[in-house]
Amino acid sequence: MTLAILVVSFAVLVVLGLPIAFAMAISSLITVLYQGGIPLNVIVHRTIMGVDSFVLLAIPLFIFAGTIMEQGGISERLVHFTRTIFGRFRGGLPMGVVAGTMLQSGVSGSTVADVSAIATMTLGPLERAGYAKPYSLSVIGSSCAFAILIPPCILMVIVAAVANVSVIALFAAGLLPSVVMGVLVLGLIHLQARRHNMPRDKAYSLREILAGVKDASLALGIPVFIFTGIRLGVATVTEMAALTVVYSLVVGGLIYRSLTWRSILDALVQSALATGTITMMLGFAMIFGYLIATQGLPMTFANWMRDAQVPAWGVLAISALIFVVIGSVLEGAPAVLIFVPILLPVVRALGIDVVHWLTIVVLASGIGLFVPPTGIAVLMACSIGKIKMESLLRPMMPFLGVLFLGLLILIAFPDITTVLPRLLEIPY
Repeated sequence: MTLAILVVSFAVLVVLGLPIAFAMAISSLITVLYQGGIPLNVIVHRTIMGVDSFVLLAIPLFIFAGTIMEQGGISERLVHFTRTIFGRFRGGLPMGVVAGTMLQSGVSGSTVADVSAIATMTLGPLERAGYAKPYSLSVIGSSCAFAILIPPCILMVIVAAVANVSVIALFAAGLLPSVVMGVLVLGLIHLQARRHNMPRDKAYSLREILAGVKDASLALGIPVFIFTGIRLGVATVTEMAALTVVYSLVVGGLIYRSLTWRSILDALVQSALATGTITMMLGFAMIFGYLIATQGLPMTFANWMRDAQVPAWGVLAISALIFVVIGSVLEGAPAVLIFVPILLPVVRALGIDVVHWLTIVVLASGIGLFVPPTGIAVLMACSIGKIKMESLLRPMMPFLGVLFLGLLILIAFPDITTVLPRLLEIPY
């Protein structure tokens, strides 16, 4: 009965439009009052414990660095660089958007920021080149859905903290899967381009390509900068996040000269708002998860899996389905905060590689953002493009199919995820 009160009250509050963080807090308070015997200071203690982590300090720092790099002209340079590479091919412009989104994701670390930035920059050129707006938005949305795997990803920092695993191992684990997903989406666009005789973009000369590489080199070096610093023991993830802020300020302000004091202030405000939202969810999710655990739900679920003799790939597939569905309703962070603690004991009990499982969770959550009608990536794409959801459904379906295909490939071949952390000898 206690668990039913917790879940039902949370669902009702969400349906009524209350923010997820407050819905978790209020439903937890209602449950504690109903159950009795639990001191009210447990709510305060568990909430504070949820955010009392040095690793979580990387979240506001990465958000701020990403916002600075976006406002400092980095996004435009990355997209232009990819256009110089793919422009000569039929369908080259949407291919360049996919590649640009993958590069941009490593800068922003946020799917919401990716959709907004990429759509704002590329929707106009795609339309002028003759691509229908629904198709263009499908390309942008699907790219952002899987580019969530590319570090520094805020969701990866969150799930690493929740599961108590190495953030850098999770960053490394996402690289090859993102390449696999990118190849699949690019392959789909190539087939569509040949079938529908899509136009070519400008064929850039070698000098223009090299100029694009030079112009974007400082931005392209950010993931290398982060990985190298952490791997060589120069700094922790949080310290590297702080150094990335300094790097972004130097590149955007002194080298590209695109930053103003006003844009830096705006970036601080945006980062504070985003951090406040994430921090409240982290804190309130801790008491929410604690109440779920005290009712024995994780153990019950683990026993059911064991009794049903569900194989490892089955657990991965069920997990992926859960996070796709829940991620399309709750968005990535609250979905993982609620369900990762429930499923993690099952994963550990069955001997499944935790980093591989968390990578599947992150990707599934990213795909959930692209699932209509509630996925935030779909809603934002429709809002930016000023189109109705109905017009987006048909061009979007092939991209959704490819995303699910990639998800199945990663479930079937876990070495794609685990090989890089093993080669780099990153303990987790």
